[in-house]
Order: sequence, then C-alpha cells, then structure tokens
Amino acid sequence: MLRFVLRLLAIFCLAGCEKQSGEAVVLAKEHIAAVPPISETSPAGFPASPNEISNSAEQPRPIGDDEITVDGYVMKPEVRGTSHDPRALKDEQWLVKVRTIDDGRTFNVQAEQGQFDKLKEGDRVQVRYRIGKYTKTVWDAEIEETKK
Repeated sequence: MLRFVLRLLAIFCLAGCEKQSGEAVVLAKEHIAAVPPISETSPAGFPASPNEISNSAEQPRPIGDDEITVDGYVMKPEVRGTSHDPRALKDEQWLVKVRTIDDGRTFNVQAEQGQFDKLKEGDRVQVRYRIGKYTKTVWDAEIEETKK
C-alpha cells in the first residue's frame, strides 16, 4: 500500500513539472562516496551521526569556524565527498554542477562515472530537466551530450 501511495505521489510530482532543455556550462564536479552498510557504521539502535537525528522544533545552530555549507548541508571540510558526507547515499554519486545559458539557473546533475570522467569545468553540455510549475525547483536532470 505504501509503495502505491509513493508511486502515485511521484506521478503527481512529475505531472506538475514542465520539461525543459537547454545548453549549460559545467561549473564543478564532485564525487561522493557511498555510505557503508549500517552494520559497519554503528551499533544497532544508535544513529551513526548527529545528522541522522532530526527534531523539527530544533532551531538552526550557527556554523562553526571549522565548518562549511554545501548544498544546504553543514559539514566539516574533511568530510566532504567521503562516505560520512551528509549527502552520501547507499550508492556512489558523481555530481556535475551546471549553470544554464538561457536563464542562469544553477543545479546539480547526477552523471554516470564515464560521463563524469570526460567532463571538465567550462565544458558546454546539453541538459534536459524538469522544473516545478509553482516552486520552480529542478527535478530529474540529466546531461544529454557534451558540446566541444
């Protein structure tokens, strides 16, 4: 039942989006390692890090001198790109940050490793993505081709 509800929600989200396509410039590339299996990260019943504990009533804390903000996440610089990065998932990620030529919109695109390795900062690429009709949030972005 839960899967049905999630699929239905995904269909509504995609239906509420406009398809866009255009040329963009590669601004940066970043590899994020995969999170190790839970049995390796922490004892059962205990969260692996303070980032896994969330309390909606909690007020935002100030960023420390030894911390950075990346894509809205606060972390120590040495954690960025590792399996302890708060953006890490169960699979490795190869993120390419692009800026569209037409409207200057900046967003991350998940790429395949081979495509990631071929791209360099400053390359022009053709991107296809979906934009929320009301929020203008970018969803489901992909790089179609590289222009030299």
